[in-house]
Amino acid sequence: MALTPIPQLRCFDERYAGKTSQLKHFLMLTKLGITSSFFDSQTKTYVSFEQFSFNKAEDWVNALRNLEKILPSKEYQENSGMQVGISNQLYTLVPQALFDENELETYLSFNHPIEDSSQFKFHFTKLESVEAVAVFAIPRSMEFMLKAKLPPYQLIHFSSPIIESIGTQKMKQNELLIHIQADQFEIVHAPNGKLKFFNSFQYQSKEDFIYYLLYVMEQLKLEQETTKLILVGEIEKDSAIYKLLYTYINEVAFGQKASNVEFSAVLGKLNSHSHFSLFNQHLCG
Repeated sequence: MALTPIPQLRCFDERYAGKTSQLKHFLMLTKLGITSSFFDSQTKTYVSFEQFSFNKAEDWVNALRNLEKILPSKEYQENSGMQVGISNQLYTLVPQALFDENELETYLSFNHPIEDSSQFKFHFTKLESVEAVAVFAIPRSMEFMLKAKLPPYQLIHFSSPIIESIGTQKMKQNELLIHIQADQFEIVHAPNGKLKFFNSFQYQSKEDFIYYLLYVMEQLKLEQETTKLILVGEIEKDSAIYKLLYTYINEVAFGQKASNVEFSAVLGKLNSHSHFSLFNQHLCG
């Protein structure tokens, strides 16, 4: 029998030992790993964090092999309030007024060439705060594996918690929220809580990153001298991207944890701006 991998980082509020089945369990899955947290919906408190990192993969095949080793563990089986977030680029946003549940593949095909739709399972998540719908697809192999390995769960796209958090961010006209992952990043422009722009960009270098950012700023007519960047996700102050941003943008700041929930003291070792999508999953039902 294959051994379950050991997490790279695990923080757990021991006051909840033996009570995890009573909590919501939030997961965020990427090609590069899993992060998860238990959430006490009664006190609106995140009480744990766990992270497994995988080797870099070009597709989901190797990631699925790693997922299969982790998901049979007891904590992933006994919880009936599980929500699974998927981080990929195969998604699009559709205004609620134009949305038709029978046209999911059509919506995605506008921006993403899909050669063989039989290889994918199509999903959607309603985003009530911005009157839009996130339409996304995952490999059928992943769908089969998740259903076989997990108790009943709610599936969402990673973009949904970020977008639903917009109402709590109170961004100004000259501010951009930049959500950073290991191989892609998202740019959000939502002055006064109104979503004006949201898109993902893949990057391999800091030069790629700054190119896409400056291009978007030009399209949005935002000046480098007066725009403020709010960074969330997986970025450190000593990173090459952070240093390069400061050579182009006058004001760069790190975002903060969600303000409408609490965090157990054991999570104090995590950066306030990290794992932004995971720690906003409570906004998605």
